[in-house]
Amino acid sequence: MSQNNIKKDDKVNEMLPVSQLAILGLQHVLAMYAGAVAVPLIIGGAVGLTPEQLAFLVAADLFTCGIATLIQAIGIGPYVGIKLPAILGCTFAAVGPLIIIGKSLGMQTAYGSIIVAAIIVVLVAPLYGKILKFFPTVVTGTVVTMIGLSLVNVGVTSIGGGSGAKDFGSVDNLILGSFVMIIVLISNKFLRGFFQAISVLNGIILGTIVAAFMGKVDFSVVTNAKWISIVHPFNFGLPQFDIGSIIMMTFVMLTVMIESTGTFLGIGKVCEKVITEKDIVRGLRAEAISTFLGGIFNSFPYTTFNQNLGLLALSKVKSRFVVIASGIILISLGLIPKFAALATIIPQPVIGGATTIMFAMVAVAGFQMLQSVDFNNNANMMIVACSIGIGLGITAVPTLLDQTPTFFKSIFSSGIVSASVTAVILNAFLNHGNRNIESNIKQNSVSE
Repeated sequence: MSQNNIKKDDKVNEMLPVSQLAILGLQHVLAMYAGAVAVPLIIGGAVGLTPEQLAFLVAADLFTCGIATLIQAIGIGPYVGIKLPAILGCTFAAVGPLIIIGKSLGMQTAYGSIIVAAIIVVLVAPLYGKILKFFPTVVTGTVVTMIGLSLVNVGVTSIGGGSGAKDFGSVDNLILGSFVMIIVLISNKFLRGFFQAISVLNGIILGTIVAAFMGKVDFSVVTNAKWISIVHPFNFGLPQFDIGSIIMMTFVMLTVMIESTGTFLGIGKVCEKVITEKDIVRGLRAEAISTFLGGIFNSFPYTTFNQNLGLLALSKVKSRFVVIASGIILISLGLIPKFAALATIIPQPVIGGATTIMFAMVAVAGFQMLQSVDFNNNANMMIVACSIGIGLGITAVPTLLDQTPTFFKSIFSSGIVSASVTAVILNAFLNHGNRNIESNIKQNSVSE
């Protein structure tokens, strides 16, 4: 879409000043950074990679995150990319299976399974678009709500200091996390315009400064980081292919598609844009192509990040050019580790204070979607209740599925996926034949 054709009320395609784009883009990067680098660190550590290999994985991840975000936000012609303010990052759903594959068959086989699974998703994406009739508002609202509720635990854990921290739950950590939340709230209450939009960044910056005075910031990470790092393909060797690993990774990608559908619809809700079947298919193609690049550039499967959906709702800035700026920043961080290290010095309680609010905002977006659901229909009440109950139950008691087969656990250990599958099945069963069920997916074709 050319600049001349952009409507004045088209907030998604609004071009902001470069200075604002840079700052707002950085805010998105900081919001998703911890989650983005966690996947390569967890997988690399579990597989037994060296510190040098871990550092390379993180750099490769950031570099490919940037490319993936540009593909999604800018698009490739009329067929790839949802062209909304969506940021891509490595999915946690693939962590367990990739650790299993990496430990038993090596990283070359892990990347081989990623590449083939990505190709399969590109091929099945149009077929997936045909089943969107199974995702009416009662299902998508439930999924978006579950996404937010399940992520709140991640934010609160960070406030405590992060999982496994020796000082977890210390008074210092709680004060620091609370301080960040207060700054975000004050910024939203008393600031206006651009400065209100960067309320999360305000909290992160001021929180990190306070943390430095508390002795919680280690600058040696920045000092020891290299200035330049070249990301090159197949660092672990040419990919190898194993049918069992490919099947496992394909199922992981199919579950990610379900989660991404909820995220797309949540972004559409925040941006006040109806998400069509074609939008979903284009978004999934972008994720699949990004995952394919991840297999080539030593990264992992990609999904549209839920963290940034909360930030969209909180900042009220809907321009996709903001996340395009984020993509450029991520690519730069992948090539310049010295700058990337700056983001790693932000203490977990600071990240937690900011993300807890953002994750809760995702749940609120889900509540708003559910407002249009007819709860006089008892079936809809049962769909929402059972789906959220199962999803929250698995999230709260992660050991529940420990006795199930590894393959089953790798898919359904995610509360989001479990809630999504439950909602789809119950809706198909309880609302079958009900012609009055409203859907927020427009099946009619739209102009490209």
